[in-house]
Amino acid sequence: MISKNKIKFLRSLSLKKNRDHHNQVILEGFRLVEEAIKAKASIESIYCTPSMMDKALKNKFFNSYELISITEEECKIISDTKNSQGTIALVNTKKYMNNKISNIRENENIIILDQISDPGNLGTIFRNCTWYGIKSIILTENSIDPFNLKCVRSGMGAHFYFNNIIQDDTDNIFKFLKQYNYDVIVADLTGTNITDIKCKNHWGLVLGSEAHGISNIFKEFRKVTINKIGNMESLNVSVASGILLDRLINKEKI
Repeated sequence: MISKNKIKFLRSLSLKKNRDHHNQVILEGFRLVEEAIKAKASIESIYCTPSMMDKALKNKFFNSYELISITEEECKIISDTKNSQGTIALVNTKKYMNNKISNIRENENIIILDQISDPGNLGTIFRNCTWYGIKSIILTENSIDPFNLKCVRSGMGAHFYFNNIIQDDTDNIFKFLKQYNYDVIVADLTGTNITDIKCKNHWGLVLGSEAHGISNIFKEFRKVTINKIGNMESLNVSVASGILLDRLINKEKI
């Protein structure tokens, strides 16, 4: 059983100020919760509707958790989506709150996301980064909250594979990149073809939004692009991130 106060609290986590205050976020959907468990996310409780309870009880990844039964109506109240999937987890995000840029290990390749405002794009970029083994993400302060619920759903558990998810102002990020001699490259339509780029040191890839581009402070770094064959004006930033990461990671293996 679940109390009315608990339902109200879980629903309140749809707001950023409450997620930040409590260092908690909700995950919605069976696959997302399962992936978060695999990623060793700090899951505090799992709630299932009767239609999903049997499936959860038979799943080995759910075995270590007490499963709390909720009604379909209670799930709808908590849910941030139109069609709730019947499985909700409460996760502690304290590990990622107030992360400092100094936490990043030396010689670690990183991604810098500048002015990314679409939560779906951000979640997909997180998935791409996890696929390619990136452990630290830096977002500029004018990017969307990485624990926006739509971003978390789009990320499909990717958030919990990172060591660091850091949001900081552009000046601090710029100083960090300079201080630790990052080979910084910026995704830009006017840049050099990524296949012609060689990185001498650990690299930092800066990705900006299609609408706003990149902040002026990053424009001194060399620009790279993806060779265009067709006629489209630009690539979606989440698509571009996957292609650029593939090129950069595979260059390291040559």
